[in-house]
Amino acid sequence: MEENDGDGLLEFYASEALTCPRRIYFRLKGYPERWPEFVRVRLNQGINTHNVLQEILSRRYGFELEKHLILRSERLGFEIHGRIDAIRDFPIEIKGKTSLPREPYDYHMAQLNIYMRWAEADYGYLYYVKLHEEPMKIISKIDFSGFPVVKGPNFRAFEVPYDGKMFRETLRHFYTVKRHYENDRLPPKRYSYACRFCPYKYLCYPEDGE
Repeated sequence: MEENDGDGLLEFYASEALTCPRRIYFRLKGYPERWPEFVRVRLNQGINTHNVLQEILSRRYGFELEKHLILRSERLGFEIHGRIDAIRDFPIEIKGKTSLPREPYDYHMAQLNIYMRWAEADYGYLYYVKLHEEPMKIISKIDFSGFPVVKGPNFRAFEVPYDGKMFRETLRHFYTVKRHYENDRLPPKRYSYACRFCPYKYLCYPEDGE
């Protein structure tokens, strides 16, 4: 894939890498998002957490924030758009979570992998931060002395190498969704814990109510 601006290509988002194909399909079809109220609260906390940590990465380490990228493939008929939380020689992706994972999630690694592909970086970092109403209470306890491998309570950092196989898997995933979209055919339902956080849950599980 190449970085370029183009017209007429289907647009996917890097944050959709290896996520539920049905959720991507509903977005492409233009169905309205209906976020559960508890998710709205977490989204706002996540934005605040991002802002505080990004400010440190920019001011202290000279990272560029919210770098927009496009990876485009005429052959596959789509392009991938992304916005990197922080990038210098390598990208950093920040994830606010109510509980921290022992290992990074596959779809988060796939998202970061797209950023590494675009930046031609050999590695990148996933930062998981515990969500809090006052993010500075969490971030102020982080030890940055070993940056970029930083540590602290309620914080977890993972160094992730670029994975060409995962990138090809991501392209296949998007291409499969594209074919369903073009044929107006709903992808199979993929049940997971993420369903309860999905803005399109009302379409998959109308019996649960809105």
